[in-house]
Amino acid sequence: MRTRARDVRGSPLARRRREELGLTLIELLLSIALLAILTGFLAGGLSMGRRAFDADRTSATDGEAYAAIQTLSNLIGSALPVHGSETAQKGAIMFEGRRDALAFVGLSEGRALPGGPHRIDLRQDGNEFVAGFRAWPAASAGKADRDAQPNRVAVLRGIRSVRLSYFGSPAPTGPAGWYDGWAQAEQLPDLVSIKIEFEDERRNEPATIVALRQG
Repeated sequence: MRTRARDVRGSPLARRRREELGLTLIELLLSIALLAILTGFLAGGLSMGRRAFDADRTSATDGEAYAAIQTLSNLIGSALPVHGSETAQKGAIMFEGRRDALAFVGLSEGRALPGGPHRIDLRQDGNEFVAGFRAWPAASAGKADRDAQPNRVAVLRGIRSVRLSYFGSPAPTGPAGWYDGWAQAEQLPDLVSIKIEFEDERRNEPATIVALRQG
């Protein structure tokens, strides 16, 4: 009986069953290598997907910023060389330009606002660049329109600073040059430079130059 039991334990069938109970060292190493390769593929795919998503989001944000700056340029380009009682100096036009703000009379194209001339105010408010619109001249509007608050729209968001500068001659016979301010002048500046610095520095672009019509 002892011999038979020893023969059963030493038979090939018994040895094969004992070997099937676990993995050999080679099989374990291969499994680990395959797992590492699959993990690498998965991590690489996730990284590529994240980069693609970030690129799409950045492209969309840049496109919105470009469109907003074009809208801002069109607003400034619509400035009219008009005179009014709001100017303290005789013969001066209604164009008050500072380094971070600008007020003038411009034309509305009649989309979101009624068509015609409007008093337009552009200024930085926190991390936004805001445009305010009021019908002009105010004397032609009713009392309710004169007392109403101007319509305000955030043209740009996520900005750190705005730098405006003006090129031209404040007087018809004076020398032309770049100025940080343009107020109580007898004519519009020839050019307005708009330099926007965003909180996200990747969105920063060179200054935009806007040409103004003198008449």
